[in-house]
Amino acid sequence: MKAGRIVAPRTLDIVEAPEPVCGPGEVKVKLEYGCLCGTDSPYFAYDFQELKHLGGDVLKRQVDYRREDMYPMPVGLPLHECVGVVVESRSDRVGQGAFVLALPPKQDGLAEYLVLPEAFVFPLPEGEASKEELLLCQPLGTIHYGFRKLPDLAGKSVAVVGQGPIGQLMNADLFRRGAGPIFGIDRLASRLEKSGRMKASHAIDATACDPVERLKELNDGRFADVVIEAVGHREVAMDLCVELAAQDGHVLLFGAIDTDFVESYPLGNAMRKNLSAYHSIGANKAEHFLPAAEMIAKGEIDVSPVLTHRFPMAETQKAFECFVDRQDGSLKVLLEF
Repeated sequence: MKAGRIVAPRTLDIVEAPEPVCGPGEVKVKLEYGCLCGTDSPYFAYDFQELKHLGGDVLKRQVDYRREDMYPMPVGLPLHECVGVVVESRSDRVGQGAFVLALPPKQDGLAEYLVLPEAFVFPLPEGEASKEELLLCQPLGTIHYGFRKLPDLAGKSVAVVGQGPIGQLMNADLFRRGAGPIFGIDRLASRLEKSGRMKASHAIDATACDPVERLKELNDGRFADVVIEAVGHREVAMDLCVELAAQDGHVLLFGAIDTDFVESYPLGNAMRKNLSAYHSIGANKAEHFLPAAEMIAKGEIDVSPVLTHRFPMAETQKAFECFVDRQDGSLKVLLEF
């Protein structure tokens, strides 16, 4: 079968790999679509040989820095948002022919076929939504998993810092929950242009103004009741989130961080504001994703505006360049298998 493999920094080849064999309790899926996620980006974008020389802190839970040569990386890395059809099942729960969400736990789903334990395969509902749209139940489910920690959002003013794919989906889900006003904040004008369509009340360009003062102007002089950090990685915006939050407000740190070491955490300001802070990562169960899939299937939430680009598997290199470099207003970038 064909599979992807990162062979050098920012270089991904399509290689031949053995087709996996289905064992007891496992399900074999022929992939139809995959979708690139921000947590996939570092594997492609970073130079892990250089990071090894610097001490190997970045993504150390996933990357084996004990290797002398960091490249090539494992076959199939990185992809974890995948949908396809079950072609073989040795599971009592998932039958052959089912259209499923497939979640490779090692993030190594960049291959034509996946064999996974049944616990990581979720049959998806039928409805008016396309298969590509149903695929977004994975990121939407992770959002629901994070939002479970927050108070009732109805009537709350919310700032979403980061208007990438996750931030845009958050806008739409916050609107569905009755939050408002919703402030989408980013440094990229191309992303802010999509925020209104995804139900943000206001789009704030952090490069064109002081985002804190602009939010207060738009929010009758008040800070936001709830602030969500949806940037993560090396650009993590915790300081700004704490500045934006109202006294006794709530901050959800959602953007994935690549390292255990963060240079600054505005603990003093957070304490002075008496903030409640939450962290969320790791949705992995049916109850995290299937309610989101039902919403998409029934048209209760429109995810289509964030599906901006698609590439065949043969052009996976171009797909990652488009996504990582945020080319041409890219948000969610699809791979077609």
